[in-house]
Amino acid sequence: MIAGAALVSCNKEVKELPAPQDGSDLITITARIPEDDTRVGASVGFSWSWSAGDKLTVVGEEDSQVFSIKEGFSGKYAEFVGKPVKGEKFTILYPGEKAASADWSKQAQNGNGSVDHVQYAASLDNVDEYLSFSFSPEWAAEHKGALRQTGVIKMVLALPDTVNAVSHITLSSDTPLFYKGNGDAKVNKLELELTDATLAADHIVTAWMTTSWNEVVVPADAALTVAVKTDKNSIEKEVVFTKEATLMSGKVNTFTPDAKGWVYPSHYASGKGTEAKPWVIMNAEQLGYMKDDLAAGEKRWFKLGADIDMTGMEWEPVNAASPYDKEIDFDGDGHTISNFTCSAASYPSFFGVLFGKCHDVTFKNATINASTKGCGILGGYGGTGGKPCEVDNVHVQGTVTSSAGNNVGGLFGTARECTITRSSADVVIDAKGQMVGGLFGLDAGAGVQVSDCWTAGSVVTSASIAGGICGDLVATGSSIINCYSTATVTTQFIYGGIVGRAVAGQKSNKNNCTNQDPQNHIEYCIAWNDKLSSDFVPDAVEHYGSATVVGQTAFKNYLVGCVRKVDMDFSLCEANMTAGGYEPFDQEDADPEHPMTPGAGNYAFGYHGKASASGETLSQVAQRIGWSAEIWDFSGDTPKLR
Repeated sequence: MIAGAALVSCNKEVKELPAPQDGSDLITITARIPEDDTRVGASVGFSWSWSAGDKLTVVGEEDSQVFSIKEGFSGKYAEFVGKPVKGEKFTILYPGEKAASADWSKQAQNGNGSVDHVQYAASLDNVDEYLSFSFSPEWAAEHKGALRQTGVIKMVLALPDTVNAVSHITLSSDTPLFYKGNGDAKVNKLELELTDATLAADHIVTAWMTTSWNEVVVPADAALTVAVKTDKNSIEKEVVFTKEATLMSGKVNTFTPDAKGWVYPSHYASGKGTEAKPWVIMNAEQLGYMKDDLAAGEKRWFKLGADIDMTGMEWEPVNAASPYDKEIDFDGDGHTISNFTCSAASYPSFFGVLFGKCHDVTFKNATINASTKGCGILGGYGGTGGKPCEVDNVHVQGTVTSSAGNNVGGLFGTARECTITRSSADVVIDAKGQMVGGLFGLDAGAGVQVSDCWTAGSVVTSASIAGGICGDLVATGSSIINCYSTATVTTQFIYGGIVGRAVAGQKSNKNNCTNQDPQNHIEYCIAWNDKLSSDFVPDAVEHYGSATVVGQTAFKNYLVGCVRKVDMDFSLCEANMTAGGYEPFDQEDADPEHPMTPGAGNYAFGYHGKASASGETLSQVAQRIGWSAEIWDFSGDTPKLR
């Protein structure tokens, strides 16, 4: 069924029904829309009609069948053909099974006032007849059932005279109020994309949205916010309901806020900086306001509303001054920030010190140039004392160059009180100092928890202590679980495909490796690096060793289920290679009760895990050691985060 006069099926499927064969068990049923249908009202020129390709699903007590419309239907009367359904009670769904799974939270309208996109869904619940029926509440009641049907919101918005076109409208509440579809799930906003929605001289836009067949009660004193993205910027207004109202099903619910009160929401596209109403950022200029709008000792919420190109913008980190107490929730909402560049004197990065959460964002072609210690694309620090951070579903790609100083990484220079999940760094890192890693260079203070992450690219430092995921783990309890790296690692010594060093106290002597118990967890990680190599070695003496998974580790760490690429190009400095005892070999799992067995060299304190099988792909290894298919997609040779 469709709105208006155009005969186009709502489900967009137009299929010819095969003619019933002699002796088949197909039957014909009749369905009606009341001729005096007033659910939408003639005053708005809007009603429902049958269309080619329409289908019904009849659900009985024992089975269900799909019925397809026959030729010769009229606007209000149609015959459908299908197989008989067993039972005494039936539910009749239009448009078939899609009725229950519809999602009305995001819709699209082409043209100002167009209704072509508005759809109809209905359910005659638990009726005692299905051979001939009508989508009317009276018929449903007569047959001991009930009718549920979608409704419509009609928004007539008088906009400021500077507005000439509209591309997006959002109707939102502070709490989940609207039904997402025809099920029980609720959302706090309904969104409508508009194309070719130009405004006439009256600057009025008319927007239509299908709504759930579940009715919504808007409480007294509740506020709904209408946000409109225009051809120039974004505006919004808040409408407060002085008494309880109902968003009714099966009817047109007309929403006409008065023309006064439209505001430009601070410097941002919309929002108030709260959890319920984050500031929405649409361009690089608005991104630059964040630093001014963070507040010491308070938390602010931001959300990207579009992909953003930062070409030509030299960035100052938003939280780079002591005491680093400006808390943030930065929601990328699946968007990408491109061509981000920072060369700041203090913690060159996007955040400086990330206190709070960053999630669901990609940084593409980012460039960090540092002349001091502590740098990464997200932060010089990820969390700090008493100010934790959380990173989830964040992906960075670019270059990080440090001409001096330690602690350099793709995401963070130093991670402290930090949780990193479902994230990645495809980076080229060129550093001069120690403790360099694909995700972060050093953990510090409270333990860092990393899971389901990957890195690629290259990690190079002319000093030492480098790893594909992390350079140095020194905090008790830090963990790296279910991660892989394909990054090449090049340094002097103490390097690994996953971790460079995992020894509490930042010491590397043999006694320390044997006795220390930092309880770091490096579990079910995969060192899939093509090459780990020793360069920049200043002399020809035997040096601290390296390994394919963890270059140097306390014997009592949790080293569980890790795998190295069987044909990895692994090379050490010439003296170590000559001395021998550092070559990769398969090692059993270790924990404080079952300490690691080291290699035979004087400084062979590394963990190699076990070699992959010849010809085994990275995805096959990940599946074999138990990575979750809910988090990872194993359809290719290399796992991808879902």
